[in-house]
Amino acid sequence: MKKLLLISFLLFSFTTIDAGISTNRQDILKLIGTTYAPNGKFAWIELNGEDYGWLREGRRIGDYLIVRVEMGKVKLVLFGQELELKMLPEDTK
Repeated sequence: MKKLLLISFLLFSFTTIDAGISTNRQDILKLIGTTYAPNGKFAWIELNGEDYGWLREGRRIGDYLIVRVEMGKVKLVLFGQELELKMLPEDTK
């Protein structure tokens, strides 16, 4: 009986370890809009459901740094890794 419990426990523990369940947090970024103004280029971004409003190039959104704002596109940097957000056609309505 003890061997059966031990084997079933080991099988259960190894299958859950090898299941590949990710525990890393993934951010949900959404580009709402971009604009040019005389005092800079601005992007309106939503991060994990929180609206950050109009932020200019060089500002931070959480851990992300806004590097470049173009019409319909924003380039962000997170720990040296570049990420580009684009507006989807259904977002431009």
